[in-house]
Amino acid sequence: MRHFHFALFLLVLLLPAKPLVAATYYVGGCKSGAFTSINAAVTTVPAGSIIDVCPGVYPEQVIISKALTLRGIVGSDELAQTVITVPSGSMATASSIDFGTVTMQVEVTAGPVDISDIIVDGAQAGTNCPNVGIFYNGGSSGTVSGVEACNLCGGPGSEILAENGAGPSESVTIEDSYIHAINFAGIVTCSNQTPSTLTATIRRNYVVNFKTGIAPDCNTAGSVDNNLVGSNTFGIQAFSAFTDVLHNTFSNSSILVWAPIRVSHNTFNGGSIAVNSAGATVESNEIVNTTNSAIALTASDVILKDNITIQANIGIEFGCNTGTVSGNTINGASTGIDMVPSIFTGVNRFNDVTTVRTGGC
Repeated sequence: MRHFHFALFLLVLLLPAKPLVAATYYVGGCKSGAFTSINAAVTTVPAGSIIDVCPGVYPEQVIISKALTLRGIVGSDELAQTVITVPSGSMATASSIDFGTVTMQVEVTAGPVDISDIIVDGAQAGTNCPNVGIFYNGGSSGTVSGVEACNLCGGPGSEILAENGAGPSESVTIEDSYIHAINFAGIVTCSNQTPSTLTATIRRNYVVNFKTGIAPDCNTAGSVDNNLVGSNTFGIQAFSAFTDVLHNTFSNSSILVWAPIRVSHNTFNGGSIAVNSAGATVESNEIVNTTNSAIALTASDVILKDNITIQANIGIEFGCNTGTVSGNTINGASTGIDMVPSIFTGVNRFNDVTTVRTGGC
């Protein structure tokens, strides 16, 4: 009998382990036995759970301090949406590296926390006026996907803010989301550490109607790619030396480059590129219908190559700065290259340009 039990024990050990399946919990009226609020669910369920939220309006501030998945239930009725709105009661605040004390609608302090298919609407309710929609605070990680974040009434702030300070490195992905309305910024990321402790991937979002659409700030690592950015004063203000800006489409929005980064294969209609940092590389971009300068340099030692400008007052404004500027094609400009240093020897193409080059430096 002892031999039988020992053999059975060995058999159990040798059987392949089945992966644990995360338990799913519900919030709202579409499921019996569901939680009545999102906060009640995130406070109660064990770490690693999935919380599915029924369509409806949830006026609450949500604080998530454990790993979990929070997602709206997507049904056949397109009008049935899951919306987190501003509560009428008091709201907690948190400390932000970028903005100081902030009032946020959703705060994440652990990870990974994945949020999807939810609307975070910051329109004012009573005396509350949040200045951050979703805040991934220090020590948190996860993915925001298929979210609509909009209508913040407080400022300055950001619809989606991801930060990390001292401690382990974290990563946040913001993707496939619609971020809009009038406030300070759409997406802001920041690490105040060197080397960076935050990697932010910002991709395939539609960001519109902000002073700044996307701001990879401080020392953030990662990339901004394949976003559609429109009707912002600045589509992107790139402050981080570790963030590439690639394959984005800009409508009536410009890039300000404050760090030695790569800005490549972007398309602009009604926007421009202003380079304020030595060491930046701007290549293979297409800039159309610019009222002033398609590309402007306010720093030296910049690399500009293989860009195409179409219908600009000035194709490339050197501002007497040096740089490697070659292989660019300038079409339909009043001035091709302006305020060019006398030592400049780069070769560029000019078509239908009234004045190819001006000096004065």
